Amino acid sequence: MFNSIAPMPIIVKNYARKFGVTVRMQGSLAYTNGKTITIPRLDITDPIKARLAYGYLAHESAHVRYTDFSILKRKEFKNNELMFSLFNILEDSRIENLISKEFIGVYENIALLNDYYKKEWMDFVKKANSKPVLNVLLSFIQVYSHCYFQKYECDYSKARQLYFLLKPRFNKLNAVARLVKESTKAKDSLEMFKYCKKIYELISKAEYKSNQSQNDLDTEERNDYLELKTKQVKQDDNCSKGFKAEFVNFNRELNGDRDKATPFKGGASILSEIADNNSSTRDDFGVIDEQETDRGDPNFITKAKEVYALRATIYRKLNAYVELLKERGQSGRKIDIYKAQRLRLGEENIFFRNSVAEDYSTSIQILVDVSSSMLTTDGLNYSRAEYACICALNLALALEGIDGIKSACHFFPGKNNECETALDFNQRASKRAPFFDQRPRGSTPLAQALFLALNKIINANCNRNIIIVLTDGMPDSVSNVKHGFDIAKKMNVEIYGISIRSEFIEKLFENYQVIESPSELNKAVLNLFSKVFDIQKLKVA
Repeated sequence: MFNSIAPMPIIVKNYARKFGVTVRMQGSLAYTNGKTITIPRLDITDPIKARLAYGYLAHESAHVRYTDFSILKRKEFKNNELMFSLFNILEDSRIENLISKEFIGVYENIALLNDYYKKEWMDFVKKANSKPVLNVLLSFIQVYSHCYFQKYECDYSKARQLYFLLKPRFNKLNAVARLVKESTKAKDSLEMFKYCKKIYELISKAEYKSNQSQNDLDTEERNDYLELKTKQVKQDDNCSKGFKAEFVNFNRELNGDRDKATPFKGGASILSEIADNNSSTRDDFGVIDEQETDRGDPNFITKAKEVYALRATIYRKLNAYVELLKERGQSGRKIDIYKAQRLRLGEENIFFRNSVAEDYSTSIQILVDVSSSMLTTDGLNYSRAEYACICALNLALALEGIDGIKSACHFFPGKNNECETALDFNQRASKRAPFFDQRPRGSTPLAQALFLALNKIINANCNRNIIIVLTDGMPDSVSNVKHGFDIAKKMNVEIYGISIRSEFIEKLFENYQVIESPSELNKAVLNLFSKVFDIQKLKVA
């Protein structure tokens, strides 16, 4: 589908657009809820890691595209991990086959993901005779379906290995194999579910020769498994005694973890294992594919009006600072001799125009942490996030309309990306107030927010550039944040941090304040601006 050496963020963006799903890169875990696919930050300079990520994205996108998830609500799946595992295995093969046919290049990446569990496979085969028959049988069904759906060459030998191990222990193996092969005719999830029911019926009535025993269970464990057996197999009284015993052994082997049904390692666990917190944040999806925040309360600006005094004070301080710079700039500029000749005709501005704005232009960007920890209320009326959102809006409103000042505000993490923009340099805060109303979610991708702000500074064309961070916790990647600070220093960008009850900020920021309560945010911002825009120091200088 895509060139394997293409940047991951571009490919992630294409998957999202092609399949109509939301894809995020953040944190260190891979997971999906059926609508949003999350993958961790990876070292995308490693082609193997990148292809594994593409394979996982293709697999999960295929589920969103082709699987009818309502099937899983049927009674056959209730309290029955065996039925779920059986359907999941065959449906995986069906949807991977479909997406591989529809998009060139996907097949190789999914095949690489499938072949990643060689060690687990070898360990499983060595211990297969001591494993519950149902675990071995599901593993056989998995690799056998790969032979006919995806045509994986390596799985033919795996299927043969398990066939000869299973044959003495399970008397319906050939019949199950025929149904698995026939299931390639399934056109949708419902038809695949019907094949699963047929296979399950065969399995539940088969005879088993088990090497497993429950003698090693203590009394309490034995009672638990008997209760489990009663709940999960009572729906089918025609089950063989051997199946009931193996059903208990199967659930005991799983111990609540569905990933233990077969030795296959799911894409989510693989990506989580290879996640690299030292990967380059500049290549992360949240930076490349910039989006705006979702619109919140349309009347959110009324909350900012509650602390109008803060806005008015900051406006006066900053405006006085800018006016002084204007005057200083005007006295030091070059005289336009042609304008000077018109002095007696009333010409007042006798200086060259293009040097005015350059003398006092400043960009100010606010980065607001809305990670899950910002949901904390600290016993106050608002959560930390609400205080931070209100404070950021007040600050943006105070900066609005001051000649020479450009302001922007970004929130991390965003709802869809790791960082999203509520206010850009060319927008008015008074019009964008609802976009400042953000809810806490996810992790703390401060590095991505920093790089987004640094990228914007390049095009801001201002003499002075300031970034203000409002946060309450440790960032996802400390090394990447430090890398961002190093770049900022080279660009002569000033970074100031205000942290709520978090001492980590002392280790990262050169200029910072730690406050005990989010209610102190307004005062902290006012103190910060008094120092950063100290008019007295400007006069002395």
